[in-house]
Amino acid sequence: MKKIWMFLGAIVLAILIAGGSFAGGMAYQRNQANQIRNQFFQARGLGGGAGGDTGSGQQRRGFFGGGGATGQIKSIEGNVMTLSTPQNVTTVNLSSSTQIEKATTAAIGDLQPGEQVLVTGQRDTNGNITASQVLILRTTPPETGNAP
Repeated sequence: MKKIWMFLGAIVLAILIAGGSFAGGMAYQRNQANQIRNQFFQARGLGGGAGGDTGSGQQRRGFFGGGGATGQIKSIEGNVMTLSTPQNVTTVNLSSSTQIEKATTAAIGDLQPGEQVLVTGQRDTNGNITASQVLILRTTPPETGNAP
């Protein structure tokens, strides 16, 4: 009878060790993935995490440096750009210190309605963004005059 209890105890101990090893391996892998993700974003000057929209209408800190959006330019009037995102329409305030980039550095005049952009900046209490950087992701093709 004593051998049976020792055998059962050994099995329970082996199960506990295996479960602990599995949980430790999963935690290690999750940590490695987070480190790789953070290094990726930091190498590109995008902060230390993969923030963005939480689904609740609030922005997390990290990827966009406190607030940002990706979407299509609806209109530009002076230094105010209206951006259509998958969630809503956002007002973006541009200034002379806003970095506007594409393959090379660009200017406010290079922004055109219909272009896909990634905006980095701070959101105010109304949800408007004061842009510190605008990255032109895709430019609209020129009009050819051959409408289908």
